[in-house]
Amino acid sequence: MEQQAYRRLIKVLEQVAGAREGELYPVLAEAVAVHLGWIDAFVAENPAYLALGRNGEEQYLTMFRPDFVEEYVERWRWNNPFASRDGIACLSRHGVATLGRLRLRATEPERDFADTFLRRNGIDDMLKIVVRSPATGAVSTLGVPFDGDRRAIEPSDLLMAATLGPLLIPYFDANLAPASVRDLKDRRVRG
Repeated sequence: MEQQAYRRLIKVLEQVAGAREGELYPVLAEAVAVHLGWIDAFVAENPAYLALGRNGEEQYLTMFRPDFVEEYVERWRWNNPFASRDGIACLSRHGVATLGRLRLRATEPERDFADTFLRRNGIDDMLKIVVRSPATGAVSTLGVPFDGDRRAIEPSDLLMAATLGPLLIPYFDANLAPASVRDLKDRRVRG
């Protein structure tokens, strides 16, 4: 990795290190989008991708728009290639995966998820980074959606993502994650 790339990684980590309690996700999403040159980013905390929200309902902790999340939960979550056997194996082995690569071996419903749902929402490819907490065993993901008209996932993005994931572990072990699902819905990255 080039010296300039390390400097960008350090800027992301400095910004994350300065996050106050409850601000880790929005700070991280903004930092990766700005300093790493990625157009957009979201963070999802996922012990099994879901957390209990108010009234005992399952809710996704994510930075995506509420209507996007609602459609995903109701119609698409069982067809997400990142949750497929190949996706889980790739994320477990490498800590990073791309939708484009997973799509090559995807089932028809998984391809439909990518081609219908994601493309309709302006996402042509997605880079996903896993951050595992050794202390709690919880798994969080940093997702970076890419619009094919503006940017494609390059080998340098994969290298940056694979490097960033392990460096973020100490921050995810700290108590900086958002306090409530409602707070996340108010702070969105995707427009």
